[in-house]
Amino acid sequence: MKKAAPTSRRKGRPSAEESIRKLENLLEVARLQFSRHGYRAVTMRGVAEAADVSTRTLYNRYADKLALFKACIDAGAAAFPAPQMDLAAKPRDTLYRFAVDIVRQLSTETSMSLGILVFREGQDFPELLQAAEANQDTYLVQPLAGYLRRHGLEQASSSDRAKLFIAMAISEFQRRTTFGRPLQTRQELEDHARLATTLFLNGAGKSVDPGGRR
Repeated sequence: MKKAAPTSRRKGRPSAEESIRKLENLLEVARLQFSRHGYRAVTMRGVAEAADVSTRTLYNRYADKLALFKACIDAGAAAFPAPQMDLAAKPRDTLYRFAVDIVRQLSTETSMSLGILVFREGQDFPELLQAAEANQDTYLVQPLAGYLRRHGLEQASSSDRAKLFIAMAISEFQRRTTFGRPLQTRQELEDHARLATTLFLNGAGKSVDPGGRR
């Protein structure tokens, strides 16, 4: 008696597992497309083809190219550091580590490419600047502001000092990328983070309303 030939899944329609894998890969592909070609040149059809999904599937998840770009930078921001909320840890140590981790994340190839994209095309597409600013506020500024307030280093309902510390932490990184200089070595990065932390704490501790300090 002959054995029944093994049945195979029909070609053309992906399995549920394949569909999930493609969708997970979608943002990674889109980030590479934006990084390599710039915002203006990228099309939704091109991203769909590169990610091997249908254009309809892409539009079902992201209404337009701006929504896709926002999703890309939000996905990248998931790797951004967050200050330790452990009040037992010294602010000096926490802020130092936070400063180091910010620059390390910004120094990745994809983060740098997307940052350059926003800088170059932001005048023609101001919505990119708005998206990047909102992303930084959500994933960096507000978490840090909350941490500083708990330690009496930020005014209530304010994020000015959080923005200042972030600016201090990334200032040397920004200077080098602006003028085409080599990025900081590990030792240079750590030295700068230590200096930024020291200067910030020496000033912030004296400029916050004493009534709001712990």
